[in-house]
Amino acid sequence: MALPLRSTANARDRRALAPQLAAVPSRRRFARFAVALTVLIGALMIGAVLLHTRLAERQLDIDAVQRDLREEQEQFDVLRASRAELRSPTRLAEHAAALGMIPGTESEFVTIDPMLLAITIARTGEVPAGEDLLVGGNARMRPLDQFRLVKSLDAEGP
Repeated sequence: MALPLRSTANARDRRALAPQLAAVPSRRRFARFAVALTVLIGALMIGAVLLHTRLAERQLDIDAVQRDLREEQEQFDVLRASRAELRSPTRLAEHAAALGMIPGTESEFVTIDPMLLAITIARTGEVPAGEDLLVGGNARMRPLDQFRLVKSLDAEGP
């Protein structure tokens, strides 16, 4: 019969004296998760604060631009009213009379060579403003608008 190398009585005593060990979940894993979650929530809150700050700054800029626009529109209206007063026929007649001018009694029309008119239109890109150009209803249109009109009529034709 084989004998054990160690005595069995000694091993039994050691087992009785050794504490009972049981597997328990680690608390470190939960602590790491709590710290990571806290950092993530903090970062999200800081991001929300920064976004809100940027939005508030942009809104202040928009308000300033709108205020400037309103002031400029008011100034534009004042200048337009002033221009209308200065261009009124009554004021012009009074000012002309104060300068010693008198209304003309007769008028003379000057004929313009069509080639000269075409050259003027080609160089400036606009039809000269004059009452003698009332050849047709489209005489006061810009050249590109006249071209568009002709093309639209051409597309409708046979």
